[in-house]
Amino acid sequence: MKKYFGLKQKIFAILFMVMSILILPVNATIFAEDGSELTNDDLYEMVNTTKPANNSAPVVFFYDPECGPCIPVHEYLEKYISDHPVVKVEMVNLSAGPESEVMMSELYIQHNRSMMNTPVIFFGPVGLEGTDEIINGFEMVYRWYTTEDCNCQSIT
Repeated sequence: MKKYFGLKQKIFAILFMVMSILILPVNATIFAEDGSELTNDDLYEMVNTTKPANNSAPVVFFYDPECGPCIPVHEYLEKYISDHPVVKVEMVNLSAGPESEVMMSELYIQHNRSMMNTPVIFFGPVGLEGTDEIINGFEMVYRWYTTEDCNCQSIT
């Protein structure tokens, strides 16, 4: 009986690990204001063939200092802004209070997204979620959103 119970436990543990991997959300998305997800190629095409209809909304980055994936993005943005003083990004610390969470929720609703993840940055009609997406796509999308003629380079 004990041997059967041990085998049963092992099978359960393996199934639990496999299911956990399959169920965990992937926090790496590029999305448009209509809620649709964009590939890197879609984003590259968009920034090189269109201009945002209205680029008056600020660029807003949401993070939490206790969020592991947020730390490298926050460091990247701080260095980028330091190296490029004309770049303006509103940095919103989600642990600062409920107002910041409400602000993030409103932007997710405007972008027709039901799940909220951090780190996330909004450039008007485009949002980037996830460490790699933000670090790799920030400069290209920022230039697209804030300048007349992007001539942007592909995301790596």
